[in-house]
Amino acid sequence: MRHRGSSSGPWLSGQRYVTTMDVILLFFTGHVCDETVGLVAADANIKHNILRTSLEKALPPVYGDRIQLQQVLLNLLSNSFDAMETTRDFREVLISTVRLDAAMIKVSVRDSGPGIPVQDIPRLFTRFFTSKPDGLGMGLPISRSIIETHGGALMVENNPDNGATFSFTLPVPPGGAA
Repeated sequence: MRHRGSSSGPWLSGQRYVTTMDVILLFFTGHVCDETVGLVAADANIKHNILRTSLEKALPPVYGDRIQLQQVLLNLLSNSFDAMETTRDFREVLISTVRLDAAMIKVSVRDSGPGIPVQDIPRLFTRFFTSKPDGLGMGLPISRSIIETHGGALMVENNPDNGATFSFTLPVPPGGAA
């Protein structure tokens, strides 16, 4: 664990160190995903959504603010649930984790909603852009900022069949073993 102000810090991206976080922890991404599923399981059930996980075993730990990363995952899940409200058929969200290479892991949230209108995709991460009648348009920009602060990237794509997938990457510390 590292507290703000210490002279040495965890590696996050190249020579970049995070100094804006109060506490940097080494944690396992799968644990955060499991905890987050526990937090939203009742909501998923009430909304008649199926929530599944496909978490790669033996992922290396990553450095970061566990609560901030959990907030990103909660926002992506909430958006998926909202997107599927108009879907009458199969309503499923899949959270998956995978190691992309020695330096990066990826977390994805895939839903079976209607997908994102192609013209909206370039503006999704712009502050105050929303497609929801009661949305603020701040969730995705804040989520992207959190992920970028952690040395990763947040992206979106429409699925070939239906729905959309939001994914984010997180760097593995040097020497991170699987």
